[in-house]
Amino acid sequence: PARAILTVSKEGEVPVEENHNKIISRAAQSVLRPMGLFRKGQSRLWVDDNGWFLILVEFQPSGWDRGTYLNVGIHYLWHGKDYLSFDYGYRVHEFVSFCEGEREFEQAVVSLAEQAAETVLDYRGFRDISQAVRRIEARCARRESQELYDRMMICGLARSPAAADYGRRLEEDVKHSSLRYETEDYREWVEEIAPLVRDRDGFYEYIVEKVSARREFWRGKAGMKKLAAEWEM
Repeated sequence: PARAILTVSKEGEVPVEENHNKIISRAAQSVLRPMGLFRKGQSRLWVDDNGWFLILVEFQPSGWDRGTYLNVGIHYLWHGKDYLSFDYGYRVHEFVSFCEGEREFEQAVVSLAEQAAETVLDYRGFRDISQAVRRIEARCARRESQELYDRMMICGLARSPAAADYGRRLEEDVKHSSLRYETEDYREWVEEIAPLVRDRDGFYEYIVEKVSARREFWRGKAGMKKLAAEWEM
């Protein structure tokens, strides 16, 4: 739990207990909530629901100092993970320390929230599937198999024949992978997808069903019930 501090705004006043987490919460609420984002429980994570993907805004704490980093990125809902991840995007701003002072910290955090809002607006552009395809395909690979999988899936949502091409490349990459855990995971995915990947409509429906299942999964988790029950491409 975060430590509380005592501050005195004027000489002679009774010290007021203030918590740097509350400052972060106020700034996020004032900037992000009017945009339609919701807070995941009492955490520092804010979520923007965009159908097949979520935009995550994280005011990430540090283990060595009070303050926050700012991370903003996209989580693809075609993944079967039981945790939220930054699949596209991540660190937007380095650590801002509370040690600079309460007023300075509050100003800095408001600035971070505004920066997060700008990034959210940019990432909402992924609602346009053609833009999402261009940006995901142009991304430099972090891990080849993961990137091929994500490119295959976005092309599947776009009903693009490129999905089958990425599927073949993914299968080859998996066969020659030296990472056993990766090989097993991706072979399973490829075997499940292989019969469908050349059928544009069939593969599209497969992905939509997978996204719907993950949305239902997340709606059952604490702090995530504000995800819409219904969604559209």
